[in-house]
Amino acid sequence: MEQIKLQDNELEQVTGGIDKDGWATVTGLHKGFLALRTEAGYDYDNEIKGSESYNGDRLQIVGGTKVGFDGETYVWVYNPRTGKTGWANARYIR
Repeated sequence: MEQIKLQDNELEQVTGGIDKDGWATVTGLHKGFLALRTEAGYDYDNEIKGSESYNGDRLQIVGGTKVGFDGETYVWVYNPRTGKTGWANARYIR
C-alpha cells in the first residue's frame, strides 16, 4: 500500500481534529494503551515496544494516513514522551 499525504483539512476529517501545529491527543482508550506500529494494521508482531501512548498523551502528526491491512485508518505520528514514531490507529487520536 502506498502512503497518501493529506492536506491539513483532510487530516482533520480523518483524525477528528488536530491543532494548528499538527498535534493531536490520544483519547477513547477504555483500557491499556495505544501502541505505535511498524506497519499500518493491528498485529502483535508489528508493535513498537516502548511506544505506548495513553489517554491524554499528545502526538505530533508527522506524516500521512494509510488504510491498514485490518481495514482501520492509521496516521504516522511522533510521540515525544517515548521518542518513537510509527503508525497509530486514527480512531484513538483527536
